[in-house]
Formats: sequence, structure tokens, C-alpha cells
Amino acid sequence: MAEITLARVDDRLVHGQVMQVWTKGKGTNAAYVIDDATAADDFMKEIYESTQSTGGLKIKVFSSDSIIDEWNANQFGSDKVALIFKSIAYAKKAVDGGVPLGELNVGGIAIKPGSTKVIESVGLTADDAELCKAMEEKGVKVYFQKIPSSENVSLSAALAKMG
Repeated sequence: MAEITLARVDDRLVHGQVMQVWTKGKGTNAAYVIDDATAADDFMKEIYESTQSTGGLKIKVFSSDSIIDEWNANQFGSDKVALIFKSIAYAKKAVDGGVPLGELNVGGIAIKPGSTKVIESVGLTADDAELCKAMEEKGVKVYFQKIPSSENVSLSAALAKMG
């Protein structure tokens, strides 16, 4: 069975912060991108999967359904994997489907109208806040942090900022 070294929501998907900073020192050898649009686009999927990151991680792309299928089929094999979700909804779907996330780092969601800035790089909507609360009720520690050296904001503190 694999080890999930990181579960992160980042709408930018694969970029330097995740590949270099978050996976460093954890023995991570694979990054699984979970995004329905990318998984459905053969060209973009091939670009992601054919690119070795500068940190040497193999990259695989899954839809929000196929990541659950992959877990149920072989528990991600022997990979030490970073799961990178495009959205909180995809992370919630994975948890509901049985993917065992002990914690979820929310580190990159564009701030847009109707969202509240909870950290520099995350705008949280009321719908996403409800999804986060539901995951915490299932035992997933949800926190907000851009990079390991930046402030770590708990879900309760993020909800307080929302009023």
C-alpha cells in the first residue's frame, strides 16, 4: 500500500511550490493530479504525464472518479504520493470514496467575488467551507497554508474570518 505524503488543494495544480517545497524530505516519488477537465483533455494529460518534475516526481492525472477507482484497485501501489486536487470538492469526493486522507492542505484557490481571503493565496466560499467542515467531521484535519514556512491557519480560524 502506498503512503500519501501530502494531500493539497491547489487550483494551479503542478508548480514549483508543490514539487520542491511541500514534497521535500518526505520521500515522495509521485504526484497525482486530480482534475476532471485535465483528465478529459488527452493533450493536457499527456503534457503533465510526460513531464518529469525538476524534483524527479512521476506525474499521473486522474479524474475525481478515477482516483477513487485507483485507490480501490491497488491503494496506489508502492508510490509515496502527493495528491494535488484542483478543488475542495474533488478532495471531498475522494474522502467520501474511501481515499484515506489524514489531513488536507488548502494552499491555492483564487480569490474571487463571493469568497473570503483566509490566507494570502486562498479565497474560501461558503460552499467550500461546508465541504471542509464535512471532511473534518470524517476525521480529516483541514488547514490553510501556502508553503511550509508560512502561517498555518486552522479550519476554525478560517471560518472565523468568514464571519
